[in-house]
Amino acid sequence: MLSRVALAAATAAAAFMTIPQAEAAAAKPVIRYAGLGSCLQTDGGRQPCGPLKLWLSDGRVVALPGARRTVAPGEYTVAAVVAVSQDGAQAAYFAGKDGVLTIWEAATGRAREIPAVTWPDDLQMNALTLAPGGRFVGMRGVNAAEWEIERVVDTTSGKVFTLPRGYQSWDFSPDGKRMMAGDNRTAVLYATGTWSVKLRRSVYMRGDLAPDGVTVASPKWTKTGGTVKNVVLTRNLATAKKSSIPIRLHAGEEALKARWDRAGHLDVLTRSDRHVHGDLRRTHTWYRVNRATHQLRRLDSFVIPSSVGGYVLAG
Repeated sequence: MLSRVALAAATAAAAFMTIPQAEAAAAKPVIRYAGLGSCLQTDGGRQPCGPLKLWLSDGRVVALPGARRTVAPGEYTVAAVVAVSQDGAQAAYFAGKDGVLTIWEAATGRAREIPAVTWPDDLQMNALTLAPGGRFVGMRGVNAAEWEIERVVDTTSGKVFTLPRGYQSWDFSPDGKRMMAGDNRTAVLYATGTWSVKLRRSVYMRGDLAPDGVTVASPKWTKTGGTVKNVVLTRNLATAKKSSIPIRLHAGEEALKARWDRAGHLDVLTRSDRHVHGDLRRTHTWYRVNRATHQLRRLDSFVIPSSVGGYVLAG
């Protein structure tokens, strides 16, 4: 199990702030990431092993021994098929015994089974996506003709919406009312539930959906000489209007993704790597971006050791 990791607050620049201790203590636990342990092989390498686990913000590590880990045919274990919602409140996986879709809630520590939705036998499953609130789950796999297929399931009704061939679900709005999907040429906004197309745009608009259901955000970096400039780009899919928010990161820190919450706050996830006694230590940090001052407030930091394989991050 991963021990709770206490990271020192950044002291270098005024661009960084830390979350108040009282606020951190009052926060509900969320899932930081899901993954598998790893076992040493005879050649000195590692392979995934053990049950699927969830690493939470309160330091707990929850094992899910009933979660399905294999992909057919041949029962060759490559990783667990699991998704963590953008806000870290839920995780979705399939039960190994009967293949029933299961939603695990971080706030209660309880699992909710969806008997109407089971592992699709006609697909070689490789990925799940989970909407905030846990109502919609995207199931992506490859069929016998080697076409990638994605179906989005409504966990309240069991109804299934199949995306056009070649499309993937990318992102849900924080309230789960919109879903962005597409292929290499097109991005489409759907109204969840009715699955009517609300907007169709060029794929360069891809990003994380805001509460308004049309604005997306994504981090970007550029390097000029020895200087790296990090920004968060926001784009309105309806008007194509763009804006850029400069952010200051620590040396060696890389922005991975942006996300919005229901209140319209914009957060950025970063990664930094270092080797300790030959072991890779990967640190992920969530920052809240002040769009007016461009300051970053640290919300959470955690280390993923090299002993964890095939991990899936929230967001």
